[in-house]
Amino acid sequence: ENYQRLVEDAKSKGARVLCGGQKAKLEGQFFEPTVLADVTEEMLIAQEETFGPILSIFRVKGTGEAADQEAVRLANACCFALSSCAHSGDETRAAKLCQEFQAGMASVNDVEGTTYLSQ
Repeated sequence: ENYQRLVEDAKSKGARVLCGGQKAKLEGQFFEPTVLADVTEEMLIAQEETFGPILSIFRVKGTGEAADQEAVRLANACCFALSSCAHSGDETRAAKLCQEFQAGMASVNDVEGTTYLSQ
């Protein structure tokens, strides 16, 4: 129920569900792996601890140093930071951003599940 509430709130505020987004059709308390795009800080998914199968994608607009600073600000605005990921066509740039993230772990052009599996 909590995951559905977070997804519905995000959708109502402009996020797009790229996959998943609902309770799995299995017995028990399973939620489909979900990817949300166009997530913003105003959405509950950005303010509450999810600890579930939901990946939130924030888009940083602009270029250069100002965009990098905004990416770091967004990543560090969350008080629940087990992991963070920076995605970019420039891996060196993304790696520099990851060094500024205040998270338990950070990865470049990866998602947290893959990073966990490699440890």
